[in-house]
Amino acid sequence: MVIGVLIFLGTFLIGGIPTGYIVVKAFRRKDIRDFGSGNIGFSNVYRTEGLYFGAPVLIIDVLKGFLVTFFFARFFPNQYLFRFLLGITVITGNIFTPFLRFQGGKGVATALGVTLALNPYASLCALCAFLITVKLSRYISLGSLVAVSVYTLSSALFYIFAGYDVFSLLFAALLFIAIVARHISNIKRLINGQENRIGSGKSQ
Repeated sequence: MVIGVLIFLGTFLIGGIPTGYIVVKAFRRKDIRDFGSGNIGFSNVYRTEGLYFGAPVLIIDVLKGFLVTFFFARFFPNQYLFRFLLGITVITGNIFTPFLRFQGGKGVATALGVTLALNPYASLCALCAFLITVKLSRYISLGSLVAVSVYTLSSALFYIFAGYDVFSLLFAALLFIAIVARHISNIKRLINGQENRIGSGKSQ
């Protein structure tokens, strides 16, 4: 019981490590929250500081989601259930990081890592959808929304036709709700034609 509590607490804290904030602060001597959208995630770091600083943020946040979800679940008897629970926990830590007064990222990169642990094939489908959407539209926010929609649909198909566990499907549904909720402001700007594209020189 104690070990289980410590694992979940550790998962939340690992998810809460503010990668974007740390990278920009360490190498650019700036607070990323003062620039662009003010978000500490990959998208804002990439748009304001470039790929050189954005790429490490993306890689680390994805690894955080994958590693704690995949490996920490091995300490519990029902790995499918606990990958689901640990996945939610690490994403929650990313969104509400205790290290920055519970103001974190949007959880997309960390969620990608979690999906790779839960349903890698659906995750790859979502990643392809993201890359295609961003390539064609140059909207990262739209790419994220399309990706989570594709992941949810793919998870449903894998559950129905390939016998995947119900927890991966439930996670996909909750992830869809969470990502859409975190992108409400982006959705409004997309509808109003005010969302800025990659390379526009402005932040989304």
